[in-house]
Amino acid sequence: MSEYIVETKHLNCKVGQKYLLQDITWRVQKGERWVVFGMNGCGKTTLLSIIAGFRLFTSGDVSVFGAPISDENILDIRRKIGWVSASYFDKYYTKESVMDIVLSGKYGTLGLNGEITLADRKLARTLLLELGLTRQIDYTFEMLSKGERQNVLIARALFSNPEILVLDEPCTGLDIYNREYLFQTIEKLAEKQNLTIIYVTHYVDEIKPVFSKCLLLKQGRVFAQGDTAELFRD
Repeated sequence: MSEYIVETKHLNCKVGQKYLLQDITWRVQKGERWVVFGMNGCGKTTLLSIIAGFRLFTSGDVSVFGAPISDENILDIRRKIGWVSASYFDKYYTKESVMDIVLSGKYGTLGLNGEITLADRKLARTLLLELGLTRQIDYTFEMLSKGERQNVLIARALFSNPEILVLDEPCTGLDIYNREYLFQTIEKLAEKQNLTIIYVTHYVDEIKPVFSKCLLLKQGRVFAQGDTAELFRD
């Protein structure tokens, strides 16, 4: 068993002749808060979608919660990871209801794939209300604005009380109020003991003090990694 909650060794992801990721070796300990930083197209979303169990990779090793990702444990891994990524989920969700999308976070699937209780529905409704989606609860995904869609995905990620929270450019489409609410939520979650947070962005102003570790990606490779304060001195 690995001592790391996330570990990649010489990870490669290739589409045709193009490498989306190449030779990524990265280790995250339980309770750490990382920011993954880099320009558009550098492989940030690809890396995190692999770790969250939503994308295959070409070669190398990926372990999450101390065990290699496999067909046998993929759903269990997804249930323990809160995964927020508009660029990923926008490809799959259109006519699904807001409520069903949030409830799908219980099983880590794209749709409902198991028993849903009255308590589950109550929790989903509470999360949606807290994120300002009172009126949109009965909407379908395609009826929502970009910011509203992002908030639905945040509610889905928080539903299962995850051990790892992965936020892939979560401020995209959010207004000032909801951006502030998101960062307050992250800080509150960070106060919980041993919660691991991975935050993806290409904006320097989103690198908050709560993110003490940083992984810099450039053209699909690791450019640098370590303490955020050291990497962003200049």
